[in-house]
Amino acid sequence: MKLSLIKPLVTAAIALLTISIHPAMATSLMEVWKEAQNRDPEFIASRYEQMAGEKRRDQGTSLWLPSINLNALTGSMSYNTSTTGAQFYAPGMGTINGANFNTSVNNGFVNRYTIGATQSIYNRERLAQSRQLNLSADASNLGAQAAHQNLILLVAERYFDVLSAEEAVRLAKKQEFAIANTRQQIEKRFKLGDATQTDMQEANERLDTIKVHALDAATNLAVKKLALQDLFGSPVVVDKLRIALNVDGLNLSNIETYIAKLKSQNIQLQLLLVQEKVAKEEAEKYGAISSPKLDAVAQTSKDKLNGSGDFGPSSNTATNNYLVGLQLSIPLYTGGYRSAKQEEALLLIEKTKAEYAKSEQNLERILRALWYSMSNAKAKLSALSSAQKTGLARLNSTRDGYANGSRTTMELLGAESDLIATDYALYMEKVNYFLNRLRLAAITGEITEQDLSQTNAYLN
Repeated sequence: MKLSLIKPLVTAAIALLTISIHPAMATSLMEVWKEAQNRDPEFIASRYEQMAGEKRRDQGTSLWLPSINLNALTGSMSYNTSTTGAQFYAPGMGTINGANFNTSVNNGFVNRYTIGATQSIYNRERLAQSRQLNLSADASNLGAQAAHQNLILLVAERYFDVLSAEEAVRLAKKQEFAIANTRQQIEKRFKLGDATQTDMQEANERLDTIKVHALDAATNLAVKKLALQDLFGSPVVVDKLRIALNVDGLNLSNIETYIAKLKSQNIQLQLLLVQEKVAKEEAEKYGAISSPKLDAVAQTSKDKLNGSGDFGPSSNTATNNYLVGLQLSIPLYTGGYRSAKQEEALLLIEKTKAEYAKSEQNLERILRALWYSMSNAKAKLSALSSAQKTGLARLNSTRDGYANGSRTTMELLGAESDLIATDYALYMEKVNYFLNRLRLAAITGEITEQDLSQTNAYLN
């Protein structure tokens, strides 16, 4: 083979070897967050809703600007007039009293246009509509904020779901390996007559059980990865990540501080307050003081009619009208419609107040549960860390005891299983601490991208 051909082949082989030695880099929490903002349908919909809300704010402003309309008409028209007792004057003829005038156009051709302008001066109903449109825009902004916070939580929850599922798979494999080794030792001892058939059966039962558990854990991991992939757009690599959490740095403010933030900053409660304001404006629209409407109006119109009628072969009429003034409108009777609408709006105000009280209670209950869980996290993490060390020491001593015959097979298998369970409980306590911290920030309306970045810093 020529040297010129060998060199490219060697280069390609080295490249393939490099790829196999260096696996794909783990996808960080922040990378998922960045992609999720462009992929999550609910978040994308909230951005369009926010933009639509700003257009409603423009609509509210337009209600107080002049409206100008042009109307044009063309078609066939009959026009007949009859005037009696009129005074007539013409040069050279003098004045004639009691004159009669008759005009007639049958199926003539008419052109008409009207230009009118209206400017509201006093219109309480329109003012309420304008305020409602602005409140709707405010609600859209709050909805976008809520979607932003919800997406931060969703990204964190799905990311940690994958981490938790991977940890479950890792521990299941570890336990399966440990039980398989123990079974081999029992099998050797059984052949030497130093172990019973019951020992073999117990080891086989444990091994079969953990294999089923490992299959379930692998299936759960595949499902969790697909859910995270929906946010990222491609397969996500997050394996071999560990949570570096120093329990000594876990500090928490008093619960009353968080409750105060909940009542003043929670997005859901703010949305309900906006709904209450909208209902109040709806009630104002139909009150007695809202009935009169005063508008400044201006109008000009022109008619042209050509044709023939009963008094001549053709007739041509042109009329010009000009109007500038004030127009007052007061509804005198609407069949009870306005009063019924106002009563409906007043009842909806009370309904919104009740919903606000219910939501406040539910959110405060959730907040208290989160706070108490986090306040106990430090003690639980310390206890689980201690239990992990104790469990490892117990496993080692049980292995030694089993080797010299002072410990049974069940004790050895139990020690292995208990240590695995403690390892998983410790890992999940760390996961729950981070997620609860984000949930607490969300329920108080304070969660930001920075909180996600701080959480990502603990993963390595």
